[in-house]
Amino acid sequence: IKGCSLLNSGTAAIHLALILLGVKEGDEVISSTFTYSATINPVRYQTAIPILIDSEKDTWNMSPELLEQAINDRIAKGKKPKAVILVHLYGMPSKMEELMNIAGKYEIPVIEDAAEAIGSTYKGKPLGSFGEMGIFSFNGNKIITTSGGGALVSNNPDYCKRATFLATQARDEAPHY
Repeated sequence: IKGCSLLNSGTAAIHLALILLGVKEGDEVISSTFTYSATINPVRYQTAIPILIDSEKDTWNMSPELLEQAINDRIAKGKKPKAVILVHLYGMPSKMEELMNIAGKYEIPVIEDAAEAIGSTYKGKPLGSFGEMGIFSFNGNKIITTSGGGALVSNNPDYCKRATFLATQARDEAPHY
């Protein structure tokens, strides 16, 4: 991970990730059905449309087969998804190799909701480090808690710099500030 933006919540981190990826009104964002509303609410904040994908039985996370079916369905209908939000439920890694290959095949960026997965790995690599951005939460019910807070991490430090800029009232360095 080459950058981190500390925020007031994991929900805020997902919201900023969507903004950074250019998700706008009417865009479609794919996510898991088995998640908390905090994963989906930011999609609606952008007035985008969530496309929910069911879980597979091994990890209870997004099914790679159903992801590819949904992408093909949406493309056939003229609506290529703008992003995929993968959720690592209860710290259990999603089938990252398969899911990342599918998203890469269709050139759809991945946001990893690793809010419940701090310290979890997939094939020795930390969750939250596979996609364009990873999201963590420090809410009272998480693995590491500060009673609130969140983080957006990325291998692209520009994402984190931009997220921090937006989260701090988008103030530039003008002398009048």
